[in-house]
Amino acid sequence: MDTMEKTRIVIAEDSKILREGLCLMINSDEALEVVAQAADGFEAIEQCQAHNPDMTVLDLSMPKLDGLSAIKEIKRQKPDVKILALTIHDADEYILDCFNAGVQGYCLKDASQDELLKAIHLVSSGKTYISPSIAGKVMEGYLEGKQKIRTQTAWDTITQREKEVLKLVAEGYTSKEIADMLCNSPKTIERHRANIMNKLSVHNISQMTKVAIEKGLIKQ
Repeated sequence: MDTMEKTRIVIAEDSKILREGLCLMINSDEALEVVAQAADGFEAIEQCQAHNPDMTVLDLSMPKLDGLSAIKEIKRQKPDVKILALTIHDADEYILDCFNAGVQGYCLKDASQDELLKAIHLVSSGKTYISPSIAGKVMEGYLEGKQKIRTQTAWDTITQREKEVLKLVAEGYTSKEIADMLCNSPKTIERHRANIMNKLSVHNISQMTKVAIEKGLIKQ
């Protein structure tokens, strides 16, 4: 008798309690199987490389490498992997950035178990999912073209790599440690730090950290 082939999933979430709860919930569904877990963005990329999953359920606010950067790298390496973003963020910029990066689903963390499982099944089958509470906001944003016509701010000039560096600086890593993690030279990291400070008109690590918290790069 043929056995049903399960959807193989990598869970990326920095909270151990939440991560383990997600694993228990997903594995309770006979059509789904968690094949690996990750606690930060770098681990998420590594686990997708190692296990070649069908799908990743990924938090946006993770240490070391944020979820959006991880999404872009996972999709670059494995474009067929489907991604469901699981997050507390309901602002337009997060939602649009995630879909532009290649996610197939966007689910808020206040979702019920039934809603999250529904989202996982829809995304794994190739469909798009957006939490009902923000679906109207997303459609309104696209129809009005907000992402195209809004006035550019200083934050809009920060590149993705600079956001990654800002996040790591705010988490307390040195330029040498950041260079090792991002496979750059310390001199390159110092240049990124200088660019960030110039663009955002900040002058020290404390001010950089405040911006990182305000923009959701790190948790307060």
